[in-house]
Amino acid sequence: MADLKQLARQIFHQTLAAIDIPATMQRKLRRNGTRLLCDGKTFDLREFDKLRVVAIGKAAHGMMDGLALVLAPFLRFEGVVSAPTAPRNPLPGMKYFLGGHPIPNEESWKAAEAVLALLKNSDEKTLAFFLLSGGGSALMEVPLERSLTLGDVQQMNRTLVTCGASIEEMNALRKHVSAVKGGRLAVAARRATKLSLAVTDVPVGNESALASGPTLPIQPVSPTWRPFSKSTSC
Repeated sequence: MADLKQLARQIFHQTLAAIDIPATMQRKLRRNGTRLLCDGKTFDLREFDKLRVVAIGKAAHGMMDGLALVLAPFLRFEGVVSAPTAPRNPLPGMKYFLGGHPIPNEESWKAAEAVLALLKNSDEKTLAFFLLSGGGSALMEVPLERSLTLGDVQQMNRTLVTCGASIEEMNALRKHVSAVKGGRLAVAARRATKLSLAVTDVPVGNESALASGPTLPIQPVSPTWRPFSKSTSC
């Protein structure tokens, strides 16, 4: 029995180490001088005048910490973070919001507006990082139809999470009414070079389900849907 307990404890600690978000970021994203390496692709930081970061989700703070470790001393970025908790070590240049989850709140709305403002002036000399994790659908939201109010958005989300719809169906609806989902953040930064990193438990091939796919085009969930799509350069 003692051996089994020891084995269980060992597995537990190994699992914790494996899901260390900053460490995982450093394994996925590496820097060699001014060259940034990610998944076989190389980005030369000397080619960019502006580094922009959007971090949304429950793991946003850990992902930001990991990105800061990778980029140091190139800490000339600015951006927006929306998470359900406050950061222990706020980073300079970042605006932080305490978004609502599972229902968007006023901070979720402000975060979305701040993100769109951040990306508005992106150009060919901009490298934009999108750090995405679970919960992002509620932590950042503003409607595409600006006559809708925060109350309208909250009521829609309450209805979605209680009506028995699948997560795919809920995300499809969210994407069609949102100004920041279904690839619209990629469109907002259309001229920038964009790099999306995600901490997710969604199945391979269903990546747009994470945070309702802010940097991925809308995908249909059944033949009855008639979605529009936008090409991105993620």
